[in-house]
Amino acid sequence: MRNMRRIMTAAALSMVLGLTACGGSDKGGASDGGYSFTSGSTKIEMGADASKVIEGLGEADEYFESESCAFEGLDKVYTYPGFKLNTYPDGDKDYVLSVVFMDDTVSTDKGISIGSTKDEVTDAYGEASEESAAKLVYESGDTELAIGLNGDSVSSVEISAVVEE
Repeated sequence: MRNMRRIMTAAALSMVLGLTACGGSDKGGASDGGYSFTSGSTKIEMGADASKVIEGLGEADEYFESESCAFEGLDKVYTYPGFKLNTYPDGDKDYVLSVVFMDDTVSTDKGISIGSTKDEVTDAYGEASEESAAKLVYESGDTELAIGLNGDSVSSVEISAVVEE
């Protein structure tokens, strides 16, 4: 299961970089009790219907799409100030796969942003499910919060749905 999460996290990051990503889902609908992200008045839940989220966020600054290698349809990336929203197709709908922070202008619902310290992360989220010198991973419901570290400083933040084929 952890390997599947790592694969999906790597796939989402590859999609952000403009490469084709694979995504799958055995469910449709927002994750129950997992991590989410709020931009303005729009709460972004992983696994949620992407059309409703995008409607709430408004027009993206940038948009990218690529053929999904796991489903019929397109994986899509919407760039907004400070973050990217990644979606995957399932049937005739798109669902939220992940939110990737791009700079320190956005933060998690618990106040963690790029530039926060490792201690601030553990104060906010507790002990990580997985920990290495370069990464903290937290799991909640069908979601994952991956915090990249550069020394004691947060260098990346990604909230993602845990999806399986």
